[in-house]
Amino acid sequence: MKNILAKISLKLNDSSSKEDWKKMSDAITKSLESVDGFIYRDSAISEDGTVYCFIKWESIEKQEAFRKILESDAFKNEMGEFAKIANMESMQSEILQVV
Repeated sequence: MKNILAKISLKLNDSSSKEDWKKMSDAITKSLESVDGFIYRDSAISEDGTVYCFIKWESIEKQEAFRKILESDAFKNEMGEFAKIANMESMQSEILQVV
């Protein structure tokens, strides 16, 4: 099994929500610390307000298992809060193999 890096980009609903994003981003990182296969997460915001998140996982299988959990009804409220800040339609993701 090789480590993978999930690269996610999205726009904020409002450029004034950068501070809200920073708080939410910290909370996301903290909650991921207990997830099986999680290695690290970092995020950045570009000049145009695009948010980039990089999440390193032990394997594609562990990343996919977590993604399925996120898509379940158990995380419906959390995803609703996320959508208040992030433009879900702008979200793009890419999985990269760590070499």
